[in-house]
Amino acid sequence: MGIKGERDGIPISIDEINKLRTVASKARNNVIKMQFYDHSIHVGSSLSSIEILTTLIFKYIRDSQSKYDRDWLILSKGHAAPGLYAVLAEKGLIPEEELWKIQDISGLLQGHPEVFIPGIDMSTGSLGQGLSFGIGVATGIRMQGGKGRVYVIMGDGEQDEGEIWEAMTHAVTRKLDNLISFIEVNNYQLDDSTDAVKPKHFLPDVWKAVGWRTLFCDGHDFASIVDAIEEAHKIRAPVVIFAKTLRGKGFPVIENTKVQRASPDDARKYLINA
Repeated sequence: MGIKGERDGIPISIDEINKLRTVASKARNNVIKMQFYDHSIHVGSSLSSIEILTTLIFKYIRDSQSKYDRDWLILSKGHAAPGLYAVLAEKGLIPEEELWKIQDISGLLQGHPEVFIPGIDMSTGSLGQGLSFGIGVATGIRMQGGKGRVYVIMGDGEQDEGEIWEAMTHAVTRKLDNLISFIEVNNYQLDDSTDAVKPKHFLPDVWKAVGWRTLFCDGHDFASIVDAIEEAHKIRAPVVIFAKTLRGKGFPVIENTKVQRASPDDARKYLINA
């Protein structure tokens, strides 16, 4: 996906954590600022993903001239695209000024990821499709003897999609140990809390029962995320990491609620005090 990275297997240092925190803080502020230019973006879901995206893009995703030796990042929860764009801008793949033109006819960035945008590996938005696509890519890499890994990021509400339930068993059948999926557990989906719509507490047991190795992390703690990824790299089976996150993380007006966005005035107050 055109991003250079390192996989050194060395426990993350305080210095590296601080660098990642700086990137995440800037990306978080830019997502909140993007509300000034398009009030329809999904701020809450984007802020939920910032630390996971930052860790993957700045520490793990490797580039290669070979599509079989590079790593792939698939944001299956495509409505969180503003978070991905903000991190890609910090990486230098997207000009920062493009963030302020999101969904504008004159701009590059769409409301959901599109493959013509630098750093985007799959056009997503229809929930449930990212895992199937990731399985196809991971299978192709294995068939060609490649070294690439595939990372898929999904939401907990997204687990209601039947396509995910079909795909999860196929990954086990294919023995795809180059596939690592994140499920963000922020306890909210489109209409309400996950408990009110369809409880999700049983999901780790289901994924484990069909043959995935299940790991857990704090999705806003860089050391916890890195520990989970490092452990996943050692496992010879498909891995799913359940990452506990907060919807709207870091934006007090909407944090840990079903609200996706706030007014420009609220965003301005936050940014002034940030």
